[in-house]
Amino acid sequence: MTDSEDRANLLQTLRDKQGDLMARVEERADEYLAWLIEFASIPSISATGEGVRECAEHLKSRIESIGLKPEFLETGSHPIVWATSGESHRKLLVYGHYDVVPVGDEAEWKFPPFEPTVYEGSLWGRGVGDSKGQMLAHVCALSAWLDVFGELPPVQINFMFDGEDEIGCGDTSQYIRTHVDQFRADFLYTSDASTLGVWDPALFLGIRGALYVELTATGSDSEWHSGSYGSILPNPVTRMAQAISSMIDSSGRVAIDGFYDGADTITDELRDFAAKLPPEFLPPAEDFGVRNFEREQPLDSMFFEPRMCVCGIEGGYTGEGLKMAVPTSAKAKIDFALLKGQRPGHVATLLRKHLDLNGYADIEITVLSDAPPSGVDSSHPLVATAVAALESVWGRPPVVIPSIGGGGVFATFVDSVGLDCLLVPYAQPDMQEHSAREHLSLEWFVNGIKTSAEVFRLLSVAALEQDEGGTDADN
Repeated sequence: MTDSEDRANLLQTLRDKQGDLMARVEERADEYLAWLIEFASIPSISATGEGVRECAEHLKSRIESIGLKPEFLETGSHPIVWATSGESHRKLLVYGHYDVVPVGDEAEWKFPPFEPTVYEGSLWGRGVGDSKGQMLAHVCALSAWLDVFGELPPVQINFMFDGEDEIGCGDTSQYIRTHVDQFRADFLYTSDASTLGVWDPALFLGIRGALYVELTATGSDSEWHSGSYGSILPNPVTRMAQAISSMIDSSGRVAIDGFYDGADTITDELRDFAAKLPPEFLPPAEDFGVRNFEREQPLDSMFFEPRMCVCGIEGGYTGEGLKMAVPTSAKAKIDFALLKGQRPGHVATLLRKHLDLNGYADIEITVLSDAPPSGVDSSHPLVATAVAALESVWGRPPVVIPSIGGGGVFATFVDSVGLDCLLVPYAQPDMQEHSAREHLSLEWFVNGIKTSAEVFRLLSVAALEQDEGGTDADN
């Protein structure tokens, strides 16, 4: 039998056994849930290091159990767990993360955070949704694939599971920059976050860029009585408030000269995607506990405007009672959300220039995070694949959401590898990641596994069709 005949037979098998693949996921659903419970029982708190190496070892063993040969990519911090399904000229890079955020106040948890518990149709616990369940779905999907087809997909699937996503991916990003060839692929796919306000399958075309800075203003190196010196000594809290006020006008627009320059023109298609979002995507302001939104068109502001958010200010005495003293310092943390075409480094330069020109040259700027935007066009072939996979699994078309806030490692993929990411969340909108109520719907977990399996199948069909020079659509 010729290679061409082998490919034709495999192509027909892939088309014929789509139902078998979905059925196999259902048959093993309880087993896959047990895998997740065991996985999520290991803390893996990247901020403190608690359990991270142990969790990585467990994940490595799990991937070995389905027949791959995973390895650790040592970054100098928490390891990347890396595994590949073989070698092919067509590659899909699947990113996920196994680290989690700290627990916080354990008294707020209904169940112990690292004793995952099934309750009311969901699995509750730290990391079950963000993002161990979503990450594990890809591994489960390949496991089911091997059960049905008995061989690895004709596309090369590279699993990259990160151990420091929740702490900024600094060492992971540096590792990518120094090992670029290892991460080259045709597509970059990740499942993380939730569908926000949408109780339907969804995908995000873009990940907004971010510049996160800390501003510091200083005064005298010791406190002096405000009753005597409050009007004559420099007050860093006042200066910080004035500096921030100079950066944004009363309508909420950023007043830094040149801030909006470079942002890509928003296409009619993106605006149409936003207009088609269901009403529950953005509930009324009252549902957030406020009287009104700051912008007349809040969806436009969410997706299509670069913006600035003051995330915190501290300085001086704010304890119980009173203390009359001139503050010695003040700090503010500010998040700038950026659109495609904008560069965080350039925005940081504009911020420095703005402060200098407006009399605040003494205020120091520390860049805590800078991540350029990432995104794919709706015409990208991976988008069509994901849309088809989601519709096949859920029985209804997914909601296409223009973008989501992000940054971190995806910026490194853009800058160093030239890969934009498609984000397809497998968690329901009330997942409540990072909170004491984190939970992952069991239905969404199983459908996530099915979606990954179908993505693998559709990409494999497309690869074989291209190799054969065929143009027939997949069944």
